[in-house]
Amino acid sequence: MRRIIGIGSPFGADQAGWRAIDLLSEAGLPDCELIKLDRPGSELLRYLEDIEDVVLIDAVLDGQAPGAAVRLQTDALSLAACRTSSHGFGVAEALRLAERLELLPSRLLLIGIQIGADLELIPEISKDQLLSLF
Repeated sequence: MRRIIGIGSPFGADQAGWRAIDLLSEAGLPDCELIKLDRPGSELLRYLEDIEDVVLIDAVLDGQAPGAAVRLQTDALSLAACRTSSHGFGVAEALRLAERLELLPSRLLLIGIQIGADLELIPEISKDQLLSLF
């Protein structure tokens, strides 16, 4: 079983992770649990426990075309999250804590959905591009 988590909020471009989950739901991926979380902070750790395969999807602002879906390294997520997170304790911080507590799953895929400079605009995400990252 693979757990795919879209991180977001109901505000503007921060919905990108949730929109990605909607697209993946339409695709009907087998053996996947799809979850939308609203700015989970440290609660994200609950969703990393007792599972070996996790995909995290979150909005990032990294200078690429809005809507582009890209694989991220953990250190890249830290940098990108710092520039876009409106939360005090975001995904990067939760992953650092999970690593220290030895709660990271054995397979962790990080996907960033590029957003534009206007944080109110929700980017159009290419379902084919998103699926190609799996």
